[in-house]
Amino acid sequence: MRMKVRLFSILLLALPVSTVSSGETSIGTIEVFHKSMPPSLETLAETNIVLADFTDDFEITYHLITDSASADLIRKYNLPDTHFPFAVVINGRYSALIGEEKIDFVHFPLFIHGIGRHEGNWSMEYLELALNDIALLMDENILPVLDDEGDTPCPDEDLSVLVESILSDAVSYLGVPYVYGGTDSNGFDCSGLAWRVFNDNGISLPRTVSAVETLGIAVDREDLQPGDLLIFNNPKHTGIYMGDGDFIHCSSYLDRGVIITPLSHSNYSRRYSCARRVLGVEQD
Repeated sequence: MRMKVRLFSILLLALPVSTVSSGETSIGTIEVFHKSMPPSLETLAETNIVLADFTDDFEITYHLITDSASADLIRKYNLPDTHFPFAVVINGRYSALIGEEKIDFVHFPLFIHGIGRHEGNWSMEYLELALNDIALLMDENILPVLDDEGDTPCPDEDLSVLVESILSDAVSYLGVPYVYGGTDSNGFDCSGLAWRVFNDNGISLPRTVSAVETLGIAVDREDLQPGDLLIFNNPKHTGIYMGDGDFIHCSSYLDRGVIITPLSHSNYSRRYSCARRVLGVEQD
């Protein structure tokens, strides 16, 4: 996994800040918003294969979502917020009407690579169609998130996207070694991993397990949801619940680093103390 991260980092570094048409017939702009780690970089690599055929028609610019300089553009284009992991904006719009379906070039295309969870409703084929016929682009950038009645915004959808982004970021660090006090891909400690992936997705966490233990609301073990923070004792430890009985964490034991472990594992089951939910919960 670390080799994969380095590979895509090299791909990212090879990208120009912008690619400007060499001709005089440019018909617009393409702005690609991405994160600096897989699976966002994996999607970026696939997207660039499509964009290579359109460099004579569009000025192409790349933006790191987590850069403060991107914040104004994210608001300008009415992108969901800093929780989204990838987006392609064509002439200021990321929505297109293809057939009778509204397609949004936001989030990952159809599924998250390597994880298999469904995400966005677009594909590389849809992106190519929109680039070949910009008349398909829609004037409004509004993500159609509706409840079962079809007319009310559904807040749970935004929360689901946030949880998916946090977990996919955490998974991208699998294999990174344990380093006491570490908070980046060179090495993490247990709270450093949680701090990194939550803060990178716009959720402020404190830096120590003791402080995390007082956040949000307490959650019973039988009511755990993906994204909940788990606390263990003797010694203090924290991890992020992934669902299906598993959690992701950075372990110092035998230098295992970032790993996924069943909560039923005897070492962690007996040390389990509590869980705290901070996602979707108003903080005091």
